Amino acid sequence: MNIYTLWMTKFGALSPVTQVAIMVGMATISSDILAVLAFFVIGLRTPYHVAGVTTVIVVLVSVPLGAFLVGLNFKLKQLAAQLDLESRRDDLTELLNRAEFYVQAQGLFLAARPMDSAGALLYIDADHFKAINDRFGHAAGDEVIHEIGRVIRANIGARDLAARIGGEEFTVFLADADLGRANWISHKILMATRTIGRELGLDTTAITVSIGIALHEPGQSLEETLGVADKYLYSAKHQGRNRVVYG
Repeated sequence: MNIYTLWMTKFGALSPVTQVAIMVGMATISSDILAVLAFFVIGLRTPYHVAGVTTVIVVLVSVPLGAFLVGLNFKLKQLAAQLDLESRRDDLTELLNRAEFYVQAQGLFLAARPMDSAGALLYIDADHFKAINDRFGHAAGDEVIHEIGRVIRANIGARDLAARIGGEEFTVFLADADLGRANWISHKILMATRTIGRELGLDTTAITVSIGIALHEPGQSLEETLGVADKYLYSAKHQGRNRVVYG
């Protein structure tokens, strides 16, 4: 990173007011120096009021201009940050999307010591979701998916990851969790999901999920852990759904 890039990075991290103050200060000092040099070069005595007049003119011009430019840059940075966030999240649930989940989960796996487990992974699938769409319509189905996402967010910790990886499929990675915590969180999600149908006014339709839990084994890859969780999810479906299964 060169000096210019370093300076622009530090300057961009300052507050908008500080950026404007620096710009106005630099412009004022530069204009006063140039005015004095100009009078010196042409052999005129520099009137003391020249610097004052120059300062006033520069301030009057640069303050609104600097405020406009800095404000525009600040809005562009906010927009860029918002677009970056949206590109990494699922619109319907506000959970991570598949790609971002893989990136962040891989980071947690790599950060774990080779002899330790990184945590537990939950594979969650909404039961009979096609029937919900067929009976109540896709708008109602979207509301159900949104509410399942809300339930998941409400029951995990700040360091945990949650994503919607398919139409009605979700994954949760519980950092540093053992099987006991994973089972406890899974049952909280299971119980809270059962109230969604009533809350959305979907008659007496029960909204349920099936959950497979895989505890990450030392040295195991993310794909391998997902495969184990998927196997237990399939077992939960085979046993009648609306349950948690683990090894």
